[in-house]
Amino acid sequence: MPLIAVSFSAGLYTPTVVADSVNDPLTELDPQMWWLSDGWENGFPFLSRWEASAVSFGQRGMKIKLKRDRVKRDQPATFYSGELRSQHYYSYGCYEIDMKPISEPGVVSSFFLFAGPYDTPEGGNGKHNEIDIEFLGSNTNMVQLNFWTDDDGYTNTHESLVFLDFDASQSFHRYGIYWSKSGIEWFIDGKSIFKVRNNPVDPTPSADSSKLRVMANVWATNPDIANWAGEFDISKRETYRAKYRNFSFTPDTSCINKPL
Repeated sequence: MPLIAVSFSAGLYTPTVVADSVNDPLTELDPQMWWLSDGWENGFPFLSRWEASAVSFGQRGMKIKLKRDRVKRDQPATFYSGELRSQHYYSYGCYEIDMKPISEPGVVSSFFLFAGPYDTPEGGNGKHNEIDIEFLGSNTNMVQLNFWTDDDGYTNTHESLVFLDFDASQSFHRYGIYWSKSGIEWFIDGKSIFKVRNNPVDPTPSADSSKLRVMANVWATNPDIANWAGEFDISKRETYRAKYRNFSFTPDTSCINKPL
């Protein structure tokens, strides 16, 4: 997968499109705002399945854990983890969250915007559109940024690695996505770290085609993609946790109140 390196010192609920600002400390699950993936799996390249019990809330925010199932000694190891999904779909604006990812090879901790054939808002085109912030547990001194536009085959990826001057797993930092008609800009602690401009040859996602759901998840990767995220050690019996707090969405506003 091509990378650009940059340095830096489900239920029955019917989703709607939201235009208002949102602020949620994530100290408890707000069922009007969020729901948890529960009881299914995505398949390759995900090694773990989704369980609502893997997500917990408290005074210090939300935790998403990755844990090994209890199985008999002669049975293969299986794992479960958690995923947070917004009830609503959102348009252009600034999306921010405080996050502390997991540092373990083969584990991905993420915060992203998403729509697709099974996550389609009213009036959406039903195609895969996504904007990512992902931490690869093999090296949490870097963050991967990515997006897809109307790409159900996941063929036109735009992966970019940004190297950090800190280990993201050791303390909270604030990560932001500014999505606009002009393109996408990513932020850390209020500073712009990378931007992609919209262009007709290789466009960024358009809110006119589909609004996007806000999501966060943790998952173990299949060993067949160890060259990307590192190889997950299935023999370990540890429980891993990523931490999140203070989600916010401000419509039609940059994360530093400046136009892209």
